[in-house]
Amino acid sequence: MAVTGYHLAFGDVARLSDDACATRWLSPELLQDAPVGVRRADWLAARILLAKLLNDGPLPKLERATHGKPFHPSLPAFNISNSAASVAVLVGEGDVGCDIEQIRSRARFMSIARHSFGAPLSNWLESLPGDEQMLEFWRMWTAHEAVLKQQGGTVWQMNQLDLPLHTLCPPDRYLHHACIENRLIACCGEQPFPDSFAAEMIIV
Repeated sequence: MAVTGYHLAFGDVARLSDDACATRWLSPELLQDAPVGVRRADWLAARILLAKLLNDGPLPKLERATHGKPFHPSLPAFNISNSAASVAVLVGEGDVGCDIEQIRSRARFMSIARHSFGAPLSNWLESLPGDEQMLEFWRMWTAHEAVLKQQGGTVWQMNQLDLPLHTLCPPDRYLHHACIENRLIACCGEQPFPDSFAAEMIIV
């Protein structure tokens, strides 16, 4: 399926992960890969949301890159992310990465920032008024995750990125943040994002 530009979808895991949706939107071959237990609902919801966004029939069995990033050679580039009871899917031209997080309090977030981000970022974060620090922490965290996922990396490589403060992405990549309810979604890709870029599909 040809894709022009970026496309973002957001959904509620409980609304997307029922058996009827799975049978309608996922191929039998892909369903065979579905995990059992606590991860099943998130897994199903992400892939059903991707299938709905592409709207090109049942999603085929997916392959995995070196660090586990799913892909399929006949599908557009995509990336999926889960947080709490929500899921986000980003589709685009060229490799893409996205990360969704619930904006919430997090214990020892400044210590996590100093360990995970470069010194200029963590020093700037610490210089902010206290009531601004948590939101900026999540903005930095989601940016790092999205960049890593765009590159096919893992969260364990976060402290190697050394992202610049003014863009929060490498010089040859582009980053955009979207906010839905109390969820923050960072999107990273090879082409600029429109200023008005937002989720075109929301299922809640």
